Amino acid sequence: MESKQSEKFLKAQKRVNDMKKFYRHLRVYVVINILLLVVKLNLFNWFKDDYVWMQEKNFSDWASLNLLGTPIIWGIGLAIHGLYVFKFKSQTWQELKPEFLKKWEKRQLEKFLREENED
Repeated sequence: MESKQSEKFLKAQKRVNDMKKFYRHLRVYVVINILLLVVKLNLFNWFKDDYVWMQEKNFSDWASLNLLGTPIIWGIGLAIHGLYVFKFKSQTWQELKPEFLKKWEKRQLEKFLREENED
């Protein structure tokens, strides 16, 4: 009985820690993307006349693409992190693994064990 309670406690503690990690990830995402937005809106205008390399079209296009692409790609990762924590309730990969994959792994293990026994 006590082991079940400690197991439930450990699982609840893991969920709380995973939620804290998600919220930390979200804070960093917001802060960095606010800084990227400030750079996109202001910094290029401040340095545009001062630096020749900022006036090159290729660099300007590359920088704009990166300043827009970073929040999008990172946002997808953040969404996946949120799904893991809140939708799937921080289950382990073993618990989330599809049934066909579990069966395949079991067959492979049995196959290798048979091969080992034959040697």
